[in-house]
Amino acid sequence: MQQSPYFIRWFPSLLIISLILILYSYTQGSFMNHLVEQILEYLSFLLIGLFILIAYKKERSLVVPRRKFWIIAFISLIFSLAASIFETINLFSNTLSFPNSYSLICFSISHYIFLIGLFYRIASQKSFSQHLLAFVDALIIVVFLGLAAFHTLSELADPTASTFPYDMIVVLNTSLGLFVLFYFFFVQETHWVSRTTLSLLFFSLFIRGMYEVSAVYFPDFTEQYLVFSPVLIRLVQSAAILWHLDHITEGKQASPVVQRTWLPLLAIPLFLHYVIELEGKKFDVFIILLLLIIRQIIIARQHTLLVQKLNERNEQLAERIEHRIRQIKESEQQVLPLFSSHPDPIIRFDQNETATYANLAAQATFKLSALSIEVPTHSVLHLQSSLQLDSNRYLDESDRQYELTKIPIHIASKSAGHFLVLHDVTEQKERQQRIEYHAFHDVLTGIGNRRSLERTFLSIDQSVNYLALLDLDGFKLVNDTYGHEAGDYVLIEVARRISLDLEREESVYRLGGDEFALLTSAKDELSLRRRCKHFLQLLRRPYVYKGQTLHVSASIGVAPFFENDDLESWLKHADLAMYRIKNRKKNDIALYHQDF
Repeated sequence: MQQSPYFIRWFPSLLIISLILILYSYTQGSFMNHLVEQILEYLSFLLIGLFILIAYKKERSLVVPRRKFWIIAFISLIFSLAASIFETINLFSNTLSFPNSYSLICFSISHYIFLIGLFYRIASQKSFSQHLLAFVDALIIVVFLGLAAFHTLSELADPTASTFPYDMIVVLNTSLGLFVLFYFFFVQETHWVSRTTLSLLFFSLFIRGMYEVSAVYFPDFTEQYLVFSPVLIRLVQSAAILWHLDHITEGKQASPVVQRTWLPLLAIPLFLHYVIELEGKKFDVFIILLLLIIRQIIIARQHTLLVQKLNERNEQLAERIEHRIRQIKESEQQVLPLFSSHPDPIIRFDQNETATYANLAAQATFKLSALSIEVPTHSVLHLQSSLQLDSNRYLDESDRQYELTKIPIHIASKSAGHFLVLHDVTEQKERQQRIEYHAFHDVLTGIGNRRSLERTFLSIDQSVNYLALLDLDGFKLVNDTYGHEAGDYVLIEVARRISLDLEREESVYRLGGDEFALLTSAKDELSLRRRCKHFLQLLRRPYVYKGQTLHVSASIGVAPFFENDDLESWLKHADLAMYRIKNRKKNDIALYHQDF
């Protein structure tokens, strides 16, 4: 159950303080009894007023607030306070006094205002027939209890103890409180917190009524045992409001329906009383029987209306179901050809991720024999296991690639599985890979091109700190003498020799014609020159093409990487170094310096 911070914070301390003061006052005189009673009553007035204001403020934040009830409750509290003020003046003032009727009138007004608030709270969301049946049921109970109380008081009470109309007003107040109590239970306030709260408030009214009845008919008993009844009333009211404060929330929670089939049994004791005591004119049983007959007529009328409404609803429901079935069949006839003949494989999965149906394309792809998948094939099982790893792509056992699209299926707002559309993207991926390969590789040699060098430069790390440009010496003579095919052979062989001799962090690119770029790393200039000399020796080795021996060498210009350099600056520096050596003696190495 939900924790109640307001209730736990306030009520135990109120109860303990009240009990301690009551026990203390019983050891003192009558004056101390009345003094403690008055102090506790006014403190409870103050606290209840505070609790009502807190509840009013808290309900203002709700979408559907019930603030008017708390306003009415606060007005009722003011009239109760006025009644208590009159009683206090009569108890402790020797010069000023008021008739007892003043206090009774104020209390009665407070009583009726509070009953109006309760009616307002519980009467807004029920039909007229529900209110009528609850009214008759509550009236049966109250009349039965009233008649029983009348006969009991006639036997026990002293006729001279009561004064008209004081006792009639008290009995009326109590009867109305009981009537609203039973009416409330029969009309069914649906929120369980409201039911608990209002039950405690009704209980406080009942205690007050019993106190007033006892004060009229049994004054000695009241003086000794019920002198602190007002304090008990305020404690009950405080508990009710505090309990409600902790559970002011949006929405409603259903409560169990109150059983009322036992109400006719109330006629049995009155009937026995009528049979045993024949003397006099006793119409008790006839009153109860009359009310029960009226109740039965109302129930029969309600049942007739319910049966009529039920038959109408059943007919409407049958028509809707038939209409819906026709719509579903028409939709199936329209959608089934689209599903069956769709060029992409489509498989229908239920909410347990089990394949149930497959269109013609899916039957051919997954080797299925019919629309309904009774026994999944090995290919279907492979698909289901792959879906657990990746729900967007699928690679089948023959390395064909599919893009997956899930289309959810909802029936009456509930998930009923999904369609899985498999779009074959194998050729598209291969074509995309070929395009990407040619975009970043030289067509003749197969090594990276200038665009590949630009991409590498963006992700280069600090270990690669030199860029070498290689330009072939004697390549034009080979082209002119032996033709372009021989020149292409030399270019391919140069790229192959360099690629086979690259270390882990090195990479080679063809920039165009007979010009190549090499990204490398070196700790110092000596190791850099040693590495470049190795490539010169590698490229100077003879090239044999169709029985002809071809001789080609290279000139290498190297530029270190300077901070904040871009690729164009780096290439420009290496190009300056390369042309310095190419214009001087060729087949050698030149290192760029900033004083070039």
